[in-house]
Amino acid sequence: MNLAEQLESLKARGFDQERAQTVVLIREAAILLFQAFPDSFLLYGGANLILFHNSVRTSRDLDLLSHGVPLPSAEKIADVLSVGLEKLGELLSITPLTIRIDIDEPMFMKLSVLGPSGQSLFTVDLGGLGSVLASGIEEHALEAVSQNSKTTIKSVSRNHQLLQKAEAFVLRKAVKTRDAYDIKILLDSGATLAGELRNHLSDGLLMNELNDADIADRIERVTAKLCRAELKGVLPSEVYEPLEGTEFQPLREALKTVFEQWLKD
Repeated sequence: MNLAEQLESLKARGFDQERAQTVVLIREAAILLFQAFPDSFLLYGGANLILFHNSVRTSRDLDLLSHGVPLPSAEKIADVLSVGLEKLGELLSITPLTIRIDIDEPMFMKLSVLGPSGQSLFTVDLGGLGSVLASGIEEHALEAVSQNSKTTIKSVSRNHQLLQKAEAFVLRKAVKTRDAYDIKILLDSGATLAGELRNHLSDGLLMNELNDADIADRIERVTAKLCRAELKGVLPSEVYEPLEGTEFQPLREALKTVFEQWLKD
């Protein structure tokens, strides 16, 4: 698809013009980085869900795990993005784009892509070594919008993404309702936790000394008030309003499904 077709496709899914443009920029940034540094990263998180699992929750983070190799320098990443995104920025009438290095540490880097007014359009977060098994890696061929090139994006599969989201829900310091929403859409898409993935989650709960009461308490904290505060601004109205009409019960039910084994213990 060309740029106009991609924007229209995203708007048909529920993204407004500004958010659709951001998704296109994130998509292009992923292509540029996987092209420049092949076999270096795995895509996961909200951008993975938007690009490959039909999520409509706004995410302004391009989350990348190191794929068992040292991370490129922050300066090299910034150079690739600065040069590579220039043409797309012009096509979108969002110029100039500036790349700012916010964090540059051996195991974690964070860069911001800034718009013409200095506003943050999205961030690129590069973490340390990933623990995703080979069975949890998918490959997707994507073609750049601003150049005649195609590259392979390696991403975390939906089952492994479900594991990561389940771990995030119980291990974050504060409950995030976006984790509950992401778990719901992953379950709706057919994702499951079984075998080694369920064992991995069980080990994580044990290591962090979390029991059924702790999990149940976290689920109860996915209140309508918290959901309204965190989700209203990141979901299209046609997706958000039916959830609000049910007091967000589908999110809590999705969490109970994922943690069913431990809630029965």
